[in-house]
Amino acid sequence: MNFQILFVLLALTGMVAALIWDKMRPGMVLLTVVVLFLCAGILSPREMLEGFSNKGMITVAMLFLVSEGVRQSGALGQVIKKLLPQKKTSVFKAQLRMLPSIAFMPAFLNNTPVVVIFAPIVKRWAESVKLPATKFLIPLSYATILGGVCTLIGTSTNLVCMV
Repeated sequence: MNFQILFVLLALTGMVAALIWDKMRPGMVLLTVVVLFLCAGILSPREMLEGFSNKGMITVAMLFLVSEGVRQSGALGQVIKKLLPQKKTSVFKAQLRMLPSIAFMPAFLNNTPVVVIFAPIVKRWAESVKLPATKFLIPLSYATILGGVCTLIGTSTNLVCMV
């Protein structure tokens, strides 16, 4: 086995371990590995930058920016207060109130940023009303996927095919 193969295998193993331990943001972990590949000569600067110039990736990145703007506006906090009961409730009733509204959002935003935005909010809410967050996170993901496949802009796969 030559140096490049061994280096890539070790870097990928380290990357997976870092993602599992969740000590750094996933974007930083992935960027660190790409920079390591660049420094080791496995990737050329041109090859590294070609991945960032893909039209599909740029479109998805722009949707992440729009989603972050929506999140920072504070409008989602108001939506969550209306959607999720602030007192003790059952899991089923809370899901019934939350999931249809969240499934509607990927019609206008990409489904991945919607999950990224709502997962921590729903997790904090579930802890505050003493319900298991695990009963909400997978249904949240499935609801956004369902909403995303109903429109052309809701899921990355449709976006990449359109470009």
